[in-house]
Amino acid sequence: MGSARDVKNRIKSVKNIAQITRALEAVSASRVRRAQERATASRAYAQKAWEILLNIQAASTGTLPHPLLMERSEVNAVMIVLITSDRGLAGSYNTNVIRVAQRFEERLGKPVKYVTIGRKGRDTMFRSGRNVVAEFSDLPADPSIADLAPIAKLAIDAYMNGEVDEVLIAYTDFITMLTQSPVVLGWLPLTTNTVAHQVAAEYVKDVPAVTAGRLDYEYEPNAAAVLDEIVPRFTELQLFQAVLESQASEHAARMNAMRNATDNASQLVGDLTLEYNKARQAAITNEILDIVGGANALEATVAAESKRVAVRDVEKSNGALQVVPKASQAKSSPTGSDDLTKIEGIGPKMANALKEAGIDTFVRLAASAEDVLREAIEKAGMRFSPSLPTWAKQAGYAASGDWDGLKKYQDELVGGRKVD
Repeated sequence: MGSARDVKNRIKSVKNIAQITRALEAVSASRVRRAQERATASRAYAQKAWEILLNIQAASTGTLPHPLLMERSEVNAVMIVLITSDRGLAGSYNTNVIRVAQRFEERLGKPVKYVTIGRKGRDTMFRSGRNVVAEFSDLPADPSIADLAPIAKLAIDAYMNGEVDEVLIAYTDFITMLTQSPVVLGWLPLTTNTVAHQVAAEYVKDVPAVTAGRLDYEYEPNAAAVLDEIVPRFTELQLFQAVLESQASEHAARMNAMRNATDNASQLVGDLTLEYNKARQAAITNEILDIVGGANALEATVAAESKRVAVRDVEKSNGALQVVPKASQAKSSPTGSDDLTKIEGIGPKMANALKEAGIDTFVRLAASAEDVLREAIEKAGMRFSPSLPTWAKQAGYAASGDWDGLKKYQDELVGGRKVD
């Protein structure tokens, strides 16, 4: 677990990201409705136009049909128009359609030229070493057929000149707000019998079936004039419908992805907040322990200083500031403590009890109050000593080295007690 400051900074960063994803979700939600309406409004017209072209192609047996309706006997080169987005943050939208196009190419086993619509598809194809012959990006939010006319003209010219024998469109078909399907649509020639259906049918979008029975068409002023007019227009219409489907799919995918990102960010903020509270509580606990430890150390220091001052005052009162004779110094034990049994009324057990309480010298014994001495011997489990009130005075003589005075004072005592 990191420090509280690190966790707090991360929470702030995640909240900022959540604001961005929430804004992108709102933008996509406002655009997807318009894109969905445009895609569904023209879908029926595009499908019916496709069916008419197929019927015309089927009814043209024995005559010379339009060149865009004629199948090539042998397919040597293929062009794929790949439709992706210019921006990311759309979940797996771009990845799915690019993967379908690449797998379709691998299954096809023929040279493929790419025309990309959208920067994401262009960049991926360039990085993978694909043959990109043209790229288009920054299309309007509401494109028209006129905006797509250059793309359609490029594909039609390549097909008419024999540079490619088949042209397909790889795009994402809008199904619902939660479902978008990447597909490949056979575009040129305008027929259902293409090499794409033969080798990679699982990637190819189903097209309307030809109406049962042959339909007779009457052309005014003539068949060639009518076909030259409607076939290119219907061809552009198929590309236009694919772009509309892709835009609706893009906005729906981005809205769902940003909603999921916002929800994940909210959950992550909750987890990080819990981690931050734990780190802050740990820091507060450590600070409290430091304060308590410091207070205890200060209390011990004050107590030691008070005892030192009390000992000094007793030494002054008993003449401890005088020079102690060397003979008295020689009587101290090597451990720095005094033989307290020299005090009348203190035996070996009593002396050990006092030393356990820290009273191991004549000076300390002289500075100790009766309450302190009484508490020390009672703590050791010993009974109260009647001679205790005279210990401090006897210790005062011993501490000052006045052994004659101590002996004289002890002669006045009876069993260590002062008798009036």
